Amino acid sequence: MTNSSDAASVLIDLYGTRHTIRWPRRATLVDTMITAGLDVPYSCQEGRCGSCAATVVRGKVDMATCDILEPADLADGLILACQATPVSDDLHIEF
Repeated sequence: MTNSSDAASVLIDLYGTRHTIRWPRRATLVDTMITAGLDVPYSCQEGRCGSCAATVVRGKVDMATCDILEPADLADGLILACQATPVSDDLHIEF
C-alpha cells in the first residue's frame, strides 16, 4: 500500500491527454510512467539525449546532474523525466 510519504501524486499532460498517477519517491518519472503503461517519450534514460524533456507546471522535483539543460532551461521549469524524482506531494508535468 502506497501512502503520501513514499509517493507523490502527479498530473501529467501527455499528447493532449491528462493522466493522474502515483509517483514513488525513489523512481524517476520515466520509469513511473512506463510502469503505468503510458507512452512516455524517452531514449537513453541517462540524461544525455533530451527526448524526455518536460515542464514542471506545479510542484518541485529533484534531478540528477544533467549536461544538456542550461540554467535558463531549469529556471523555466524544464526537467529531464528520466532523471527527475518528486520532492513535492502534488505535481503537474507537461510533455
